[in-house]
Amino acid sequence: MSNTDLDSQLAQWQTAYKAATPNVNARLLTQQTKKAQFKLKCKGLVDLMLGLVVTCFCIYAAVFEATSLLQQLLISVLSPLPVGFGLWGYRVRQKQWQTEVLDVQSMLTFKETQLKQQLHYWKISLIWGSALWLGLLGIAIYNLVVSSEYMLWATQLGLNSFILLLVCLRYKKLKQRLPIQLMDIQLLR
Repeated sequence: MSNTDLDSQLAQWQTAYKAATPNVNARLLTQQTKKAQFKLKCKGLVDLMLGLVVTCFCIYAAVFEATSLLQQLLISVLSPLPVGFGLWGYRVRQKQWQTEVLDVQSMLTFKETQLKQQLHYWKISLIWGSALWLGLLGIAIYNLVVSSEYMLWATQLGLNSFILLLVCLRYKKLKQRLPIQLMDIQLLR
């Protein structure tokens, strides 16, 4: 083979490779990745702060609102759930935002991992929210049977039911969209 034949064959291979490889705007992908990492930091801090606030409210309710020892015990059992969930959410997001993304492949892997962990986060949120809802249901039923002070707990249960419904809808939506989003990422590779 002559150099001219090799050059033309190389040119054909390059053309075929470029045609088969999707065009990825690396600068835009880098901006999106940095923006996603910043959002993860903010969401992690919000998770942590909200967990602390809800736990403080639970402690307040156990000390000042509970009318019996059993109520104090039930509320005390529930109080670590929000701060525990907040810490867990913070740590999950911290692992993501500390991920180094240096090239297009690592940025695509970052996006893929982010989508999978987002679904996992909402699944765990649904589980923890359900546990909290069941605890509030137990307290509301206890207060309905034992005393006439059930309105506060019924209100809490109603609010938590609404939040649990939103979490469930978000989880289902993300679960439904995940395969399509992962396929889009695979097409870019």
